[in-house]
Amino acid sequence: MSFNQAPDRTVWLGFWCRYSPMIIALSLGIMLGMLTIYLDRVEQEVALKDERAYIATITASVRARLEAEINSAIHLGLGLATYIAANPQASEKDFQRISAKLIKYGRHVKAITLAPDNVVRHVYPLSGNEKVLGLRYHDSAPEQDSLHPMRAWQFTLAGPINLIQGGRGLVHRLPVFLGEEPTQESYWGVVSVVLDIDSLLNAAGLTAPQTVVQYALRRSVKPGTANLMVYGDSALFNHHPILLDVSLSDSLPWQLAAVPLHGWGTLTERQLWIRLFGGGLSLILTVLIYVWLKSVQRLRVRNAQARLATSVLAYSNECILIANSYDEVVTINPAVSKITGYQPADLVGMPSGFLLAEPMQPEEMKQMQAMVSHSGNWQTETWFRHKGGHIFPVALTVTAVHDEHNRTINFVNTFSDISERKRAEERIYNLAHQDALTGLPNRIDIYGRLEELMKLADNQHRFAAMILDLDNFKIINDTLGHYVGDQLLVEVAHRLTSAVNSGDVVARLGGDEFVVVLTNVDAPVTVSNVAEKILYRLAQTYLIDGYELHSSASIGIGVFPRDGVDINSLFKNVDTAMYEAKSQGKGNYQFFTESMRVQIDERLRMESYLRQAIARQEFVLHYQPQIDIASGRVSGVEALVRWNHPELGMVYPDKFIKIAEECNLIIPLGEWVLQEACRQSSEWRAQGMKDICMSVNISARQLQSRLLFSLIDHLIAQYDIKPGALELEITESVAMDNPEETIPRMEKLRAKGVALAIDDFGTGYSSLSYLKLLPLTRLKIDRSFVKDIESDPNDAAICAATIALAHILDLELVAEGVETEAQLQYLREQGCDTAQGYYFSKPLPADSLVEFVSCHQAVMTG
Repeated sequence: MSFNQAPDRTVWLGFWCRYSPMIIALSLGIMLGMLTIYLDRVEQEVALKDERAYIATITASVRARLEAEINSAIHLGLGLATYIAANPQASEKDFQRISAKLIKYGRHVKAITLAPDNVVRHVYPLSGNEKVLGLRYHDSAPEQDSLHPMRAWQFTLAGPINLIQGGRGLVHRLPVFLGEEPTQESYWGVVSVVLDIDSLLNAAGLTAPQTVVQYALRRSVKPGTANLMVYGDSALFNHHPILLDVSLSDSLPWQLAAVPLHGWGTLTERQLWIRLFGGGLSLILTVLIYVWLKSVQRLRVRNAQARLATSVLAYSNECILIANSYDEVVTINPAVSKITGYQPADLVGMPSGFLLAEPMQPEEMKQMQAMVSHSGNWQTETWFRHKGGHIFPVALTVTAVHDEHNRTINFVNTFSDISERKRAEERIYNLAHQDALTGLPNRIDIYGRLEELMKLADNQHRFAAMILDLDNFKIINDTLGHYVGDQLLVEVAHRLTSAVNSGDVVARLGGDEFVVVLTNVDAPVTVSNVAEKILYRLAQTYLIDGYELHSSASIGIGVFPRDGVDINSLFKNVDTAMYEAKSQGKGNYQFFTESMRVQIDERLRMESYLRQAIARQEFVLHYQPQIDIASGRVSGVEALVRWNHPELGMVYPDKFIKIAEECNLIIPLGEWVLQEACRQSSEWRAQGMKDICMSVNISARQLQSRLLFSLIDHLIAQYDIKPGALELEITESVAMDNPEETIPRMEKLRAKGVALAIDDFGTGYSSLSYLKLLPLTRLKIDRSFVKDIESDPNDAAICAATIALAHILDLELVAEGVETEAQLQYLREQGCDTAQGYYFSKPLPADSLVEFVSCHQAVMTG
């Protein structure tokens, strides 16, 4: 059997040796081709996702414009309906006058009609709408259907329908009821606003010439009935469209569908280059691999003959020095002479270690011999001496050459000059451990040095770490430019270095933050002296690029190991001390103390509690009455938030509002306060307290929030808040911080019927040129000016001047913190409008506030 197998094995090996390069290359080429196909499919899926995202973005924009156009148009009827409910006997002239004003704001309004008892009696404009007069909604089935929700006291948005006066349109009908409660007996009739649907669709961008997207719009009706098409082809809804709900004032949404004009997959081009590149690369790599493998085959044949080829020795860029078994130099190649200066005659017969700058130590010699005997070679980095005398680094490899009996016959010493590599490594090290701007050690380097110092430090040899931050550096950097800021940092680095001893370390952590390490600290007074010296030097005038600059510094100090047993804890505590120095007015230094740690822990604990409190709804509102000074009646309340913590008890705002602002929890907290205040106001109105304004404080972040306006709209609609019944109080500093942005936002709030007041007036800086532009209703003078008006003429004068200023600007004025009869009397004499304070009542829970108002109003009427 063995005789039969041997020829087969020989044939197989011959076949493999001949064709293995082709087999391997074709296999790799097939795998690369499959990878190209996979990548092409992945790219196709990504392109389709991008296309749908692009269509969705365009459609969302169209939807937003459509919602805005329709909702803004149909809201015009609310004003007319409210006016008719209040003035049912209004004349046609009144109707024409009001309708003329309303129609100016409705770009798409074709007509406004009044239908007492469901019969159209008045229409504006009359021209072109004469056919509408006398229309009886009971006479036609579509009109009768639209009356059912109105009799249920709901407004409707009918359409699109064919209008009597011609064309298509939407009809927004609002039932009008006389009296405070809508009943069948109080039903007056209908106010209708007729909208030009073609104008609406064109303004929203649906009917404009499209080169990318085609749209279809349908109206959802009652469940179980067919949808009503508003625009476009209904078949579009069956082509996997981007489908968005259009939210309108009536509860049933419309649906907007969008697909690319020429179908999906037409907006993004297939990346043909992926297929071409992948296929070409597969082919090229297949050919290259085949050529390479064939070359390997040929090289294997030639390797045995090339081992002793003199060309390898002569033309190699590597320095090759061959020694015999006695370690005597036999030959060298030209590269050795080039980098060492020695010619072959100088080295032949010499020991191979002749080039070493320092003789090899016995231990190192034994290690080399052991490595060569065990693995056949030895590698190291060492120093050679040039014939001219200078030394240079080399990478040396010693390889043993054996004969057929495994006896060592030669040693091949291969080496190369690594001077450039060493210089590059040194440059890289400096870049990694040195600040590029100042030349000081950087964060990586200072951490390494601190680790070494911590190993050496003990109770007798301690070191101190300072973290230094320049005060107001950002102002200099932002106003004069980064070049001046960088030069200032360089000068600070020079002054810091000159202020400490040679054994101390100055490093830059980044930005305008530096570290000073005093390596040998005998007593705290030593550290204090250095800190004062640094503060003095840094406070001196800087002359940079023609500017005379002044900058102080805040320094935090910690001592190892007292203030931290490792780098992270030490730097954390020193950083805490530095921020304490900033809070103390800047330009000073502070040693870290345990009290600082306690304050930080307390701050973190309060933040954690606060996050839990928002989730658990642990907050409550108390309400402080605001008294109309002239009548003595309760005219409003200010909502004040309290935190009813299960462990800490009742927590007042001064303990948690600042933390909420710092950790960005003020937005959800402020939204809850607004929601709860509006809910409570609605509940009070239901109990008969109808003329009381609810005042709510909002923060700067709330005022700048993009969600504020939608929240206000939602609350007004949800709780039926009348204009002027909700007042937002904004502090003077917030209003004046960026008036160019603040004023438009405040005007938008006023347009929604929200009253606006400046809180704590007089405590900030107000520009009268901006103050007169603010759309305010009231000013609230701060309690700090009210409390001493009996004894301090300056405070009395400020109060009087503020009252006069408010009246000149046609604003009401509220005095906070009224606690005595004398204060109230003075404010009354000066013409102050409203007062609040402990003289009347402290902030009360909702139930207690109802009792207070009831008793107070009873006393005033009695």
